[in-house]
Amino acid sequence: MSTTENAARVLKSLKDEEWRTLAGLERASSGFGTPDIGRISRTSRLPPERARFATDALEKKGLAMRKGQGFVLTKQGVEAMALKDYVKKDLIYALGAIIAKGKESDVYEALTEEGTVYALKLYKIGRVSFTSIRKTRVVESAEFKSWMTANYDAARREYHALRKLEGLSQAFPRAVAYSRSTVLLEEVSGVRLSQRPILEDPNSLLRKVVESMRIAYVKADLVNADLSEYNILTNGASIWLIDWPQAVDASHPNARDLLDHDVKVVLAFFRRAYSVNLDQEKALGYVIGKSDSLE
Repeated sequence: MSTTENAARVLKSLKDEEWRTLAGLERASSGFGTPDIGRISRTSRLPPERARFATDALEKKGLAMRKGQGFVLTKQGVEAMALKDYVKKDLIYALGAIIAKGKESDVYEALTEEGTVYALKLYKIGRVSFTSIRKTRVVESAEFKSWMTANYDAARREYHALRKLEGLSQAFPRAVAYSRSTVLLEEVSGVRLSQRPILEDPNSLLRKVVESMRIAYVKADLVNADLSEYNILTNGASIWLIDWPQAVDASHPNARDLLDHDVKVVLAFFRRAYSVNLDQEKALGYVIGKSDSLE
């Protein structure tokens, strides 16, 4: 059973003091710190003996972990708090089957009480992923504070990027909400282009991808900054551009280089997988609004 499924399973079993202690541990864990019972007691506003009892219970349930003289949140603990947040806001009622599993995130079905199905994306970025993330943006501090900060930031960035894109094109999934290291999304039905599915019209589909990149850049001032066949979904006729945590504003000093790379990667894939050719300079000029046509 995955950490996400375990988090959903223990959700209803947690007592009020355990929730308060979990939230207190989260607040106390900013940076690289491993708060001890005294600090957790203060942030959770519980007497030290009650905080100690609660952290022991959280450790047994896999939501916290002892580290030296202190405690740290586990991925399962973070996900439990996020799930509780969505349930409290009446956004989801139950966790469904896993949709996708990747290096930096997993995606599960999330159901509302009325039967609507969303996609719940849960980030699991680790230290190995920090280097690739730093390459795409100017980092304000020398290092990321912690894995928790990296995952929280990724979810927040993706949510805000998708909100900027909302309503501009059907090619961008709608972001419903975000909490901690998770984003609740409109579910879209398709497979990744990396699986090389049969396409009704590869040339037309490539043009839809380029058109979507243009909309993101010209209308929302956004560059995906990591676009490839791995984060483009299709049902054979339509496309969806997913995964936006690394997106940068068009004003970012590296935006044009990142956009150029996105265009290059997409065109190279279609050339390799579907024998469709599109001039890179013409495509880039179209995406940035320099020309009104790909011809």
